[in-house]
Amino acid sequence: MLFNSLDYILFLGIAVAGFWLLARHTQLRIIFVFVASCLFYMAWHPAYIVLILGSTVIDYVAGLRIHATDDEKARKRWLRISLVSNLGLLGVFKYFNFASQATADVLKLFLHIEIQNPPFLDVLLPVGISFYTFQTLSYTIDIYRRKLEPTRNFFQFAFFVTYFPQLVAGPIVRASQLLPQLQRKITLRDEQVTQGLFLIATGMVKKVVIADYLSVNLVDRVFDQPDLYSAAEVVIALYGFTMQIYCDFSGYTDVARGSAKLMGLELPENFDRPYQSASPAEFWRRWHMTLSTWLRDYLYYPLGGSHVGPMRAYWNLWLTMFLIGIWHGASWTFVFYAILQAMAMVIHRFFYRASGRSRDTIDAWQLRAFKVFWALQFVVFSRILFRATSLQNAADVTARLGSGTFSIAQISPGVWAMLILTFAAHYTPRGWFESIELRFKSMPAPAQGVALAALGFLLSAVATSQVVPYIYFQF
Repeated sequence: MLFNSLDYILFLGIAVAGFWLLARHTQLRIIFVFVASCLFYMAWHPAYIVLILGSTVIDYVAGLRIHATDDEKARKRWLRISLVSNLGLLGVFKYFNFASQATADVLKLFLHIEIQNPPFLDVLLPVGISFYTFQTLSYTIDIYRRKLEPTRNFFQFAFFVTYFPQLVAGPIVRASQLLPQLQRKITLRDEQVTQGLFLIATGMVKKVVIADYLSVNLVDRVFDQPDLYSAAEVVIALYGFTMQIYCDFSGYTDVARGSAKLMGLELPENFDRPYQSASPAEFWRRWHMTLSTWLRDYLYYPLGGSHVGPMRAYWNLWLTMFLIGIWHGASWTFVFYAILQAMAMVIHRFFYRASGRSRDTIDAWQLRAFKVFWALQFVVFSRILFRATSLQNAADVTARLGSGTFSIAQISPGVWAMLILTFAAHYTPRGWFESIELRFKSMPAPAQGVALAALGFLLSAVATSQVVPYIYFQF
């Protein structure tokens, strides 16, 4: 069930209505949304609901057991059960086939040992598994660290794990962010309704009007047959993918956060205008923020962060960034993408420290603009590996970049207009966008309804005939 579909709008309407009809019956309301979330997930592959429910039961029990004892061995044993079960599922379904093929590739390349048919699991990747496994792990880890009290209400915990707006593609919500909201009286304010509707509308525009248009009319065509395009057209397609993936993923997050607001719940932000970043470090603080902060808090800091020797600190940073990269996919393209991102962070950290700069150092606007420009180029061209379907596809695209051809005849006026307008909008001050939101909030409810209905008609008119799934569904 895609967010950019009439099915989801109808489902959301029923879910929100049921949620508030049961407002006085807290437990029934929580169970209702839990069941609705299960049905939402089962729309993709019904059998895989067993995996989510299995993780839910294991982590619910593990959380209670960890909290109930002061015996450190027992606490660690239950934490290991949680870690092994969650990461084991993720490893089997997402990484087993790649690990098997990669082992065969390495043996053939270095030892000249050829494995004809490496082990292969003929299974589909469960949608959202990379998101909900990290989400449930945050619960047991925080309880182990004595930073969180476990909930004894199983359905509250099940609500947290399966909550449908963010179940499939985030943001990655921690128990400390959502569970307290379920444990207090929930009220719906007019401001939340207008914010929610505005976010949903914004997310739909990003996905349907921008991301899908760029995908169908430029990006997919170039990556499918790069040899048919000039070097200049490939460069434009890379910029197109850069804007496509931002609007696709941030658009999903907007709809997720807006849907939650209609139920009086708050989900964390996941993007902060990432292409305004002046360095790789700043980019990852602004892009997919809930993943970056998750790995920072549950991996980088426990390893010692930067409060260790220089070489160890660089290793901690490299490993964290490598895992952020490889989290996105199990293929050689993502391995090299992860290495590239990790090395960029290490190199940036080295020169940052060597310069004697601190977080309080403020660049002149000319210097910052220069840094933002080059940081964007790194993001754009490194995403060849992110978008390519294989190393061969990445090599083909890269080869076209070196072809020295500059024709732009195959870039349509509509694509030019979309790229210019969207990048220009991305670099406008935040206050400009906030003023549009404030204007929408100040409109009377009937006027808001008319505006949203008109937007819905526009979206249906401009939507591509080809269904374009959200990019992050594959992760």
